[in-house]
Amino acid sequence: MALAITGLGMISNVGWDAVTACASIRAGLTRPRPLPGFTVLDEETQAPVPLKGHPLHGYTEGFGPLARWMRLAEGALDDLLRQRRVPGPEDSAFWSRTRLICITPLLDAERFFEVRQAGADGVKKAYAQLLLGRMSKRIPVQEPRLLDLGHAGLAAALQEAEEGIARAEAERYLLVATDSYLDVYTLEWLAGRRRLKTESNPVGLMPGEAGACLLIESMASARRRGVPVEAVVESAAVARWPDDGAPRNIAGMGAGLAQAVRAVLKGPPAGRRFEGDVITDLNGEVWRASAWGHARVRLSETMGERVRLVTFCDSIGEVGASSGAVAACIATRSFARRYASSPRCLVVTSSEDGLAGCVLVRAMGERT
Repeated sequence: MALAITGLGMISNVGWDAVTACASIRAGLTRPRPLPGFTVLDEETQAPVPLKGHPLHGYTEGFGPLARWMRLAEGALDDLLRQRRVPGPEDSAFWSRTRLICITPLLDAERFFEVRQAGADGVKKAYAQLLLGRMSKRIPVQEPRLLDLGHAGLAAALQEAEEGIARAEAERYLLVATDSYLDVYTLEWLAGRRRLKTESNPVGLMPGEAGACLLIESMASARRRGVPVEAVVESAAVARWPDDGAPRNIAGMGAGLAQAVRAVLKGPPAGRRFEGDVITDLNGEVWRASAWGHARVRLSETMGERVRLVTFCDSIGEVGASSGAVAACIATRSFARRYASSPRCLVVTSSEDGLAGCVLVRAMGERT
C-alpha cells in the first residue's frame, strides 16, 4: 500500500476546520462545557450536577444521532471543499471515479434507541439515504458504503480503498468518519456503565463529537491531477483480540493491539524498530490505558525507545468512530508543520467490541 492523502477535512469543538483543530490540539486547547439537560449525581453532596463534555456549541444541539452524524459529515466535507483540492460538481469524470466510504459507530442496540426500533440494517439504510441526499447538494457522490466499525473503522476503510484502487474499481476514495457521544441515549448508556468522567469517577471519559474526512488516491492519480500529496498511507491493519468471555479481557485487548501494530510494521525498513509518534484514542478510561500497556510490552522488540505517545481526547473528548480519521489528520498536519518527532506516525485505535486498528502514515518525500 502507498496511498496518497490529498485532502483533509475536520470539524470539532476546538476548530471548525482541520488546520485550526489540529493546531488547537497541538497547543493543548480544551473547551469543555456543561451539557444542558443531563446531570449526574455528586456522591459526596448527593446533589445532581451538570455533566461536562465537548459539544460543537451552536452546531449540533437538538439533533438525534443520525442527524448529528450528518451535520458532522457536512462540516468535514465543507472544510475539504473550501481548500479547492477537488474539482467542482461539473467534473463528472472525476466524481464517477471516486467512491465514498462512511465510518460510523458500532450500531449497538444497547446504545442506540434507533437500532432497537429499526434494526442495524434499517439504521444503515436510513443514514445512507440521508447522507446521499445532503452530500449530493455539494458533490455528485454515488451511494456510500457504510462501515459501522467504531474506532477501528479508518483502518478497515483504508484496506477496502487499497483493494478497490488495486482492482481499478476507483481512482480515489473519500473517507468520512463521524460520531457523537452527546445524544441522550448514548449518555445514559455511558452513565449506566460508569464510563463517564465525574467528580466521583475521575478515570472516566468526557463525551465529545467530531467529523473528519480524508481524500485517498493512488500516487499515479495524484500525479496526473498535479495536486500536492499531504502524506502517504503505507499500510493499515485490523485485528480482533481473543474473546475469553470476560467483559474486559485486558490482556486480549493488548494482544489485538500489538497484532495490528506488528502487521503494519512488518514491511521495510527491515531490521529497524519504529520510532516516532503514536497517535492513540486513549480517553482517560483505565481499560484503554491498560490495554495499551499490555500491547507496549509485547511490542518491545518492534518499537524503539524514542516513541512519543500523542493523544487528543483531552482537547475534544471521546469521539468514537471519528478517532482514526482525526488521528490521521493530526499526523498529516504534524508533517506539514514539522512538529512530528519522526517522518513516520502510527495511528492506533480500538473499538469497544474488540476490534483494533493501526495505520502507518509517513511524510511525503520520506522513503521507507
